[in-house]
Amino acid sequence: MKKVLMFAMTLALLLGLSGCALASKTKDYYATGNFNGWDTVESGKMTAISKNDSRVATIADDLKEAEVLYLAEIVLPDTEAGWTVTYKINGTVTELDGNLTVKVIRTTKDDPDTRDFWAQNPESGEITNLTPDTLYIPPFVEENVDQAGTWNDNPVAYAAGTYYIVFAEFAETKAMALIPVE
Repeated sequence: MKKVLMFAMTLALLLGLSGCALASKTKDYYATGNFNGWDTVESGKMTAISKNDSRVATIADDLKEAEVLYLAEIVLPDTEAGWTVTYKINGTVTELDGNLTVKVIRTTKDDPDTRDFWAQNPESGEITNLTPDTLYIPPFVEENVDQAGTWNDNPVAYAAGTYYIVFAEFAETKAMALIPVE
């Protein structure tokens, strides 16, 4: 009986741990872009989530090794920003409205003005794109090759809409996703 009880308690503990939010103890994360003024505004502050959060179910396999995981719901408007971004994506020159641009800003915990990086940029390192059907992240290169963009250019959604923007940090890498809210 003791073995069964010990097994049940161990299983409950493991299941409980898998549901824990993967929050950073020293950093905060903000979703930003033209849609919210390119700043660390409270409405863009991302929330730590667990790997088994239903909102990231479509990319759950890619998040298995995540150590930090954050999400925010954002709305990318279908109005014109008055400027565009142009990238050659899969061999096709593609022009997208500036209101579809997104980045994630990492800051010191509880200090939105002390920014570590704007993902993607040289300071963030390369960001892996977990949702290439909804999001384009330019290559992690210093010089623009064949109009694909650079590490300082803005990631961009292909269409206006409501999305969950997801940012994950792993032991050696970082990743971003843009998941349509259904």
